[in-house]
Formats: sequence, C-alpha cells, structure tokens
Amino acid sequence: MITGKKEDKSINFLQPVGASESVVFTSVNWLATIGKNLLLVVQIVVLVVFALRIVMDGKNNDLTSKINSQVGILENETWKKNALKYENLQNLMSDIKLIGAEQDLNSNLISEILSAIPLTLNLENISFSNGRVSLSLKTTDFKALKNYEDALKNNTYYTDVKFNISKTGDELEVSVSFNIKEEVT
Repeated sequence: MITGKKEDKSINFLQPVGASESVVFTSVNWLATIGKNLLLVVQIVVLVVFALRIVMDGKNNDLTSKINSQVGILENETWKKNALKYENLQNLMSDIKLIGAEQDLNSNLISEILSAIPLTLNLENISFSNGRVSLSLKTTDFKALKNYEDALKNNTYYTDVKFNISKTGDELEVSVSFNIKEEVT
C-alpha cells in the first residue's frame, strides 16, 4: 500500500490556520471576483435594455406616423363642421330639456290658431308670447279677410282682437293681434 505523509489529526487551537494577511488577500480576491461578475451582469442587462429601447422606439415611430395620419383625417373641414354641428345639437338638446321642464306646451293652441286661418290668407309671420298672439298676413281676398276678422272677434276664447290693414298695390297687408283667455290653455 502506498503511504503518504501522515498528517496530524489533532487540532491545535493556539496555532492559526491561516495568517491574517492571507485572510485579507482572500477577502479582497473574493470581492473582486464577485464585483467583476456583477459588473458583467449589469453590462449585459444594459445592453439588453438598450436593444429593447431601439426596437420599442421603432414601434413608437410607426404608431406616431399612424396617429398623425388619423389626426390629418380629423382636421378636414367637413369633420370640423360636423363636430361643431354635433356640439350645437347637444347644446340645443340640453337647452330644450331645461326649458321644456319649465315652459307650458302650446302646440295645440298654435295648431288651432293656424287651422282657423282661411286658405286665401297667406301667413307671413306668427308670434306667441305671454298669451298674446300676433299674426302678419297677406291676401288679395278682402271677403275672406273680413270673414276671418268676424270669426276672431266673435270667438269667446280671444279678447282684445285688433286688425291693422294696409294696401300695397293689389295686395292687402294685415297685422292681427289678440289675447287668449287663460282657461283655453
């Protein structure tokens, strides 16, 4: 059998295993090795992030050009007019909703007034405010105008009926105004 140098199997606590210089040298060597490895890992991470940034910037530039082309579509005059019209309609709808809750509906009353006007009298203008109705009419038929005047004055639902007639050539221009009694509405 091959026999080698026999080592002592006992532990001598009074004699250190390594010198203090070797401990410092080993520690510095270990820290330097770990530091080199950490530096390599950080450099690899930085290179990967840099490569990903280049790829993502390319995609971002593609998206930017697509967005700019879409913005160009939205900036044409037709689109702007439609957007303005839509905004105005929205404002109008909100105003109608607000006013509709506070205002009495007079559509039946206006319909009754308009249906009472003879066909030979041309209605130019109508206004209705606080129970007062004003009409502007034009006609060449004096008899129909006279019958309409009598009908309004004899109607018990209308008060303070006033007619103002002026003649321009062959045509009669008529201004009519009257009040509506409260119980009609």
